[in-house]
Amino acid sequence: MRKFHIIVYKFIRILILPWLKIKGFIGTGTVPQRSKANLILTNHNTNWDFFYFGASFKEQMYFVASEHIFRLGFTSKVIKFLVDPIPRKKGSSAISTTKEIMKRLRNGCNVCMMAEGNRSFSGETGFISPNTATLARKCGAGLITYRLHGGYLVNPRWSKEVRKGPVWGEVVGQYTHEELAAMSDAQIADIINRDLYVDAYADQAEKHYEYKAKAPAEDLETALYACPDCGGFACLESSGDRLVCRNCGSTHIFNTQGLFERPDGSAPAFSNTLEWSNWQKQHLEEHIAKLKDGELVRTDEGAELFFVHPLEGKQSVCNGRVSLYKDRLEFTDEADPAKNKSFAIKDIHSLAVILINTVLFTAGNDYYELRLPGKASALHYMISYYTLSGKEYKR
Repeated sequence: MRKFHIIVYKFIRILILPWLKIKGFIGTGTVPQRSKANLILTNHNTNWDFFYFGASFKEQMYFVASEHIFRLGFTSKVIKFLVDPIPRKKGSSAISTTKEIMKRLRNGCNVCMMAEGNRSFSGETGFISPNTATLARKCGAGLITYRLHGGYLVNPRWSKEVRKGPVWGEVVGQYTHEELAAMSDAQIADIINRDLYVDAYADQAEKHYEYKAKAPAEDLETALYACPDCGGFACLESSGDRLVCRNCGSTHIFNTQGLFERPDGSAPAFSNTLEWSNWQKQHLEEHIAKLKDGELVRTDEGAELFFVHPLEGKQSVCNGRVSLYKDRLEFTDEADPAKNKSFAIKDIHSLAVILINTVLFTAGNDYYELRLPGKASALHYMISYYTLSGKEYKR
C-alpha cells in the first residue's frame, strides 16, 4: 500500500499548494532531507497543519492523528485508505502509538507528529512530553524539527472562524540518527523544545500582521473562563469583536492584531490571551484551594457523556447536567436518573481536551467523551481537574 500512499500524497500536495498560497501561507520550499527516514516533529495550532507541513516536504510522510477521527464512520474509512494515519488516543496511554511510529520509521517511512499533541488555547507552544525525546533517540531514524508561525492567530483553537492573515513555516533543524545516538534524552528534549517554541505575541510584536475576521472574539469564553475585573468564573460572553462579563459589565475588544483593548480607550486588563491565560490559571488554583470538600467548581446544563470504543465508535451514557466538585465529576440525566454517573477525581487517570469544548478522560479501564454545550469551557474543566488531582498541568 505504501506506493499507493506516495501517489495520493503527491496528488494532494499538487492540489493544496495553490490553495495555501491564496490563503497566505509562506512556505520554505521543498526541504532536502539528510536521512532516508525521518521523525518530523512540529508545533500545532491550526486545523490545516497537515497541509502546511505537507507543502514543505516533497517526500511522502505518515501523520499521527487524534483517535477521534477514526470514529467518523465512512469518512474514517476513506481517510485510512488514502493516507493511513497513526492513531493517538488522547487522555490515555500512547504506548500503541509509539510502537506503530517506530515500526513505520524502521520500514524507511517518514512520520510527522505534532509534538504537543494538542493545539494551544493561548498562543504559546504547549508541553512536549520528554518521552518524545526518547522516541527520537531510539527510533533509528533522523529527526527534523519544523516550526509554524501565525497559525494561532489565523485559526485560534477557541474559534470556529478562520481569519485572513499570513502563516509561515521553517525547518529549524535536521539531526541524523548518529547525532541523536550521541546525545542524552535530556539534550534531545532541550533541542525539541527550543526548535518548536513559538509565542504568537512575540511574533506579533515584531511583525504587526493583521488577522481579519467577521467576529474575531466569538467563542473566546471557551478559552478565557475568568473575569480579571471581578474575578468571577464562567461569566464571560462573546459577541462580534467583544468579550463582556455578565457580572460586572467589563468589556474587552479583540482587535485584528489579536490584542485586547477597551471601548473607552483605557488600558485592558491584559494585552493578549497568553497573559490572560497565565493569570486565570493561577486565579483558579487559588480559588480551588479555598473550597471545602464536596463544594462545586463548575456546572453546565446540556452536556452529554459518551462511552468510547476506541477506533470504532461511541454510545451515549448520560444526557443532562455535568458538575465538577472538589472531589468528583458528576453527570445527572433529568429524564432518566438511572443513567446518572459519578467519578471520583482520584479514579480519573488522565484527561484531555479535543476540538474546542470536548473532553476525553480515562477512568479505570474505560474511556469516555464529554461533549459540553455551546460555549462552555472544556479548558476550565481540564485545568480544574489537574489542580484537584494534584497532577502538574503542562500547557
